[in-house]
Amino acid sequence: MGQRTNRVRQRRCSMRRHGTLCAAVAAVGLTVSGCSTDLGRVEVTESGLTRLAVDYSPTAVNAQLTLGVNRGIFADHGLEIVQVPGAGASAASVALLLNGQIQLAVSEITAIPTAVAAGFPIEVVTSLATDYRSPQGDAFSVVVADDSPIRSFADLPGHTVAVNGLRSFFDLTVLESVRRSGGDPDRVSVVAVPFEDQVAALRQGRVDAVSTLEPFAGQLLRSGFRTLGNPATTALGPRSVATVLMGSKEFVDRNPEVMHRFLAALQEATEYANNHPAEVRQTISDTTGAPPETVAALPVPWFITGIERRAAALTTRLMVDYGRIDSAPEVDDFTWSQSPDATDVANPPRDLQVTG
Repeated sequence: MGQRTNRVRQRRCSMRRHGTLCAAVAAVGLTVSGCSTDLGRVEVTESGLTRLAVDYSPTAVNAQLTLGVNRGIFADHGLEIVQVPGAGASAASVALLLNGQIQLAVSEITAIPTAVAAGFPIEVVTSLATDYRSPQGDAFSVVVADDSPIRSFADLPGHTVAVNGLRSFFDLTVLESVRRSGGDPDRVSVVAVPFEDQVAALRQGRVDAVSTLEPFAGQLLRSGFRTLGNPATTALGPRSVATVLMGSKEFVDRNPEVMHRFLAALQEATEYANNHPAEVRQTISDTTGAPPETVAALPVPWFITGIERRAAALTTRLMVDYGRIDSAPEVDDFTWSQSPDATDVANPPRDLQVTG
């Protein structure tokens, strides 16, 4: 058994608070138990590009990654991005990072403070998108059937809500939205259903509501379903950030030159995406399989690069309130020390307004 894998699997971990995360790391550790992994190692292709394996699934909020790869922006910065889909949850992505199977992963933001609190060396490299409001609607929605008796967040107690992952940003903001609306969050039943399966789950009546994002929310809203509102802004106020890019502390800290090239490429891809919404919509349609006519009516994300510190701090405080972590860490405790602050959050185009 490799020394690195031993250290990963033997980290002290509170199963009461972090059982899902610890179980995922242990499970992946078993599959690589014969390996000794150098997490700081950089692979260079025959053509001289630095290869980065990045775990991300196709959603609207990380479309700038795909668009940047397709347009050769990352290659122009000497990087080959290899998409590694299929981890399916932030906890599984943490395990893959710690075993060196991937270098970066898209994650919902609550996974990183949870990992750090459990003793795992993970850090945020950059935010990817901020919550936004456009003429087409909001970024995130809790959706119910049109004939549902649920009329507001306050009506969710006693009902079942599907979220992408348990103990995540999505169930956290749903529960806080219920509390802020006068309901009892302890009486809400939350179940894990992947985004891509939530549409079918709601249509078939297996759940009473789904907390989702685009393009899945739009598919439901344009076929007779109804939104209760945006749980992210209801819970956290303006400029919330759900989606970030994370890496193992060892890889990121040992490869600052690579990470600066990555962030420069991502910033270029971000600026291009924000200025070419039609190409973003085409990318979303191509990667998710959503019909082009559906995607054409959806809100396009407002992409950002860097750390949105206010949103990160508010999220960790809410995690403490709901017992996800014992105390709120400083933002610097779970973000890369050389990551810039997000600078474009306050400057959306005229037809798109950052929520708040």
